[in-house]
This record gives sequence, C-alpha cells and structure tokens, in this order.
Amino acid sequence: PQHLKEAAWAANLAKSDPRLTGMVAALPLEKGRAIEPELEELRKNTLLRAVRRLIQTQPDPDFCIRPEFIEGLKLLAPHDIAFDICIFHHQMPNVIKMVRQCPEVRFVLDHIGKPGIKAGIFDPWRQNLKELAAMPNVHCKISGVTTEADHKNWTREQLKPYILHTLETFGIDRCMYGGDWHVSELAGTYPQWVDVVDWVTEGASQEEKRKLFHDNAISFYRLDGPR
Repeated sequence: PQHLKEAAWAANLAKSDPRLTGMVAALPLEKGRAIEPELEELRKNTLLRAVRRLIQTQPDPDFCIRPEFIEGLKLLAPHDIAFDICIFHHQMPNVIKMVRQCPEVRFVLDHIGKPGIKAGIFDPWRQNLKELAAMPNVHCKISGVTTEADHKNWTREQLKPYILHTLETFGIDRCMYGGDWHVSELAGTYPQWVDVVDWVTEGASQEEKRKLFHDNAISFYRLDGPR
C-alpha cells in the first residue's frame, strides 16, 4: 500500500546520490486497468525504468495469469517499462504462460528463477528455463543464487552448474549481473558473490564480462539516457 511513497522516497535519495540512475518500483498490477492512474503517477518519476510485483509470495498459483494481472502487465509496453519477474522455480510454468500473453512487454527474470539449490534440484527448472529463454523479450539476472543454497555451507562448485546453465540458455547478451544486496548477505558478503560469478565465467572474454557485469543492465534498463 505504500508503493507510491516508496518510489518518491527513492527518487529523493537520488537527488543527493548520482549513482542512483534507475528504479524498479512496486506496482500491484493485479488491479488491471484500474492501476493506470497509479502507473501514470509513477511515470512522473524520471528514475522509473521497470516495475515489479512479487509473484513468489502469492498463495494462488494462478496469480500471474489472472486476466486482470495480464491486463495490468500490458499497460507497461506502450511506455517501454519493463517487468521484473520474482518467483520460485515451481512457479515457472505459469510465468511462461504469462509471458506468452505479453510478447510486447520486456521482462527480466530475477535470481535465475530461484532453483532448489539447497535440495540439489535441477528439473524441471532446467527445461522450464529453456522454454522461458526461447522468448526473445525475456532477459535474466544472475543474482540471488547463494541464498537458494544452504546459507552457511554452500560452495561455488555447487552453484556453478546452475549459473552456467542460465548463461548457456539465455546467452551472454540477455544475462546481467545482479547483486541482490542486501538480501544476499544472508548467505555471504557482496565481494564473495562477485568472486563467484567472476570465477564461473573465467573462460569468458573481457568483452563478454563487460556485457554481463555492466553493459547489458545499462541497455535493458535504459540507464544511458532519458527513458
């Protein structure tokens, strides 16, 4: 209920910190077309680049494919506002259905879809990720991976196959590094996570690493100029 105030607060922070050049704001898209006035209010904020509505916390598995939610999502496309997808791996089949209904919306999957790393689960996450990546309007954040493993006992070797599969599935041009700070600190320090991604991609060229760690996020979120 405080999403508009939160966006205004973040915008105010940006006035004194030039590092803040974009914002992913919360917006209850399940209201359908009724959310349009609030979207217009958000659009007055020059930092706005994308919106997010947490799907992972919803008890209804069909939350993101309700007609009203799809209706709300489709309001984003005319304004080139992207949508951040934050889910658990078991919710991916419905997310695939959601994205298929919105080919004109740009999406980014947060946290590689939160696979069950702690339990060593790969499937059906692995195949679902391929289905999602087959749609060219979807990108993926390499983020939030350590927190899906055992917070105290994860190893980079354990994380590597999940990260590599994501990079191979989406391709380097549609992947971007994400810090997930400060939630990531539940499972380690920020530099530790940077080191993990750097180690997993040690065979990549400098150009590819620059895309992953820098250029792709700037391009996707339109951070290099006015929206």
